[in-house]
Amino acid sequence: MSCLSATQLSFGRFLLCLIVLVAMLPGRLVAQGFKPGEVIEYKDSSTYPETWERGVIIREIEGGKQYLIRQKPSQFFPEGFERAYSTAKLRPVKAGAAPTPTPPANPPTPAKTPVPPTTTPANNPPAAENAPPPAPQEVPVPAGQGLLTKAQVIGFAKQIFGEGNAFAHPRREALLDQIRDLIKTRGVDFPLDSEFRNQMNAQGTYSVHIGSAVETNYGPPPKLEDYYGTFHLRAANRGSKSEKREGSRVIVTTTDSQHESGALTINPDGTYVWKPFRDEPPAKWLKGKWRVMKPEEMHKWEGGPALWLEKARQGEDYTMRMGRVAGWPGSIEVGMGIGRTPVEYGRRH
Repeated sequence: MSCLSATQLSFGRFLLCLIVLVAMLPGRLVAQGFKPGEVIEYKDSSTYPETWERGVIIREIEGGKQYLIRQKPSQFFPEGFERAYSTAKLRPVKAGAAPTPTPPANPPTPAKTPVPPTTTPANNPPAAENAPPPAPQEVPVPAGQGLLTKAQVIGFAKQIFGEGNAFAHPRREALLDQIRDLIKTRGVDFPLDSEFRNQMNAQGTYSVHIGSAVETNYGPPPKLEDYYGTFHLRAANRGSKSEKREGSRVIVTTTDSQHESGALTINPDGTYVWKPFRDEPPAKWLKGKWRVMKPEEMHKWEGGPALWLEKARQGEDYTMRMGRVAGWPGSIEVGMGIGRTPVEYGRRH
């Protein structure tokens, strides 16, 4: 009996130690156990860097693996946006933390002010039913003129999306187009790089079209007279380019490819002359008319002006656009139709 009692006592001590160890593990091995209506903090990944914001638990999801919460109020979601979070991105409010406004767990329905009855003709609905919905509030574009800086584009994108989850914004596509169109209209003073992409992605305001807009609208927009003159063409590429860094400076070196695909001359009188190949005799040169392209004929991320060459190679219309890729000033791109395929590159003679 004494041996059995010792075994029982040892096993009881083992269970007690195990319970204490589990209770001391960081984050605990069990679910957080948040309750509906409890004020908590959630990790907001839409900001750069990430921040902890105050929210309210609505209900448990997936047996405690996730919780549906109401985020803090924003311009577009005055009552707070509802979103599911894993327990890894939730934490109790720290003791002694300064109180901050939190969204209500169950937002009250605002009381309506009584309106005295009015006489409405039988065949006409009330004026309120005919009134158009209010237009969404537009955020003013960055003040001033000229090229946009990287900070202006990132700040403008964050401002128009407001607080909350940018990926779930009901007007997300329209707002992304607004950023793209601003870049297309004003141009930028910085090349597309990983820093810009990372910061825009971190706040949920990046798209492929925005990246293309930055890349193809670098530097001041061309003037129509910049197209006048003769450009040597090459079918394969613009040439070679190398970059090296000296501290914070980036030095770009460019080398033209061999002049291999003829030449294209744009005359101010609205005509062009295209020498298709380097050794082509004048009798085979193409001659035709050009006009300024319409906005709808250009890619959505490109600013103008650009030229439309009528009945060029193989009798097809061609597009000619002044390139604005960093490191290639004064270059052009020429290609068949709106798609510009295949494309040829050129530099002024």
